[in-house]
Amino acid sequence: MIRKLIIGFIALVAFYVAFVQVQVVITRQARSRQTAGTKKDDTVHKVFSFQFAKYTPEGRKEIEIEGDSADILADTVQLMNVMAKAYAEEVPVTVTADKGNYDKTKNKIHIEQNVVATTEDGTRLMTEELDMHPGEHVIENEVNTQVKKDNINVEGLGAKADTRLKKVRFKKNVTVVVQNPDDKEAGPTTITCDGPLVVDYDKNIAHFKDNVIARDNRGKLSANTMDVYYNRVSRRVSKIVAAGDVVIENPDGNQTFSDSVIYLAEEGRIILGGDTEALYYGGEEAESLGKGIF
Repeated sequence: MIRKLIIGFIALVAFYVAFVQVQVVITRQARSRQTAGTKKDDTVHKVFSFQFAKYTPEGRKEIEIEGDSADILADTVQLMNVMAKAYAEEVPVTVTADKGNYDKTKNKIHIEQNVVATTEDGTRLMTEELDMHPGEHVIENEVNTQVKKDNINVEGLGAKADTRLKKVRFKKNVTVVVQNPDDKEAGPTTITCDGPLVVDYDKNIAHFKDNVIARDNRGKLSANTMDVYYNRVSRRVSKIVAAGDVVIENPDGNQTFSDSVIYLAEEGRIILGGDTEALYYGGEEAESLGKGIF
């Protein structure tokens, strides 16, 4: 009987020792996995400062990029707090955004959220998404974009421009507002079109296409196409050349129809071209003033 008790006690002690050893092994393994996981997480979330500059074969600077990144050695560097400068003729456009990426192999920058591009002459482009091609000196997107310069504000869907923002093309749904800097009571000139629109800031001209409508306090002018010229000094609309189903309507409702129109805004003079017809609302009914060649 005593022998059985001794054997049972020894077996119980052996079981307890084995149990303790197993627990120690499990605890060590868990701590080892936890430590490894912590090190891995620290590695993934560590943020580095990324700075990069690329030069042309002739030695001219082409692009500068700065931002925060978790992996600066990858072919495509994911960036936060992006600042990029794209150079054309040694004059940079500075672009900032909340995030983006730089593809080293394609030399392409894609940026998103609160994108603002600014040139040295004060032109500002604002959007939520932008692709930059430094080698081609081109920036473009497919989303709503706004460009401001002096007293002219342009907004449309989908934009493409040179990196100096001297010429900008909007694809569709365009609205241009030209403020009158000298006479605020006169109100702005607003021009809309289905698009496309090309604005040449060097030549102070905008080319509108498809369902173009220009409005100000003097009336409304609509046409299939319209070229709008701006005075570089006064920063006002100086001339409008419209063609195709041109309709002029004044605030009284009187209308003039023609094939083409040249509107000299600074002189307050209108030159009609092609077949023309006028409707004058002198009473309750419209009176046609006839048709002729001007």
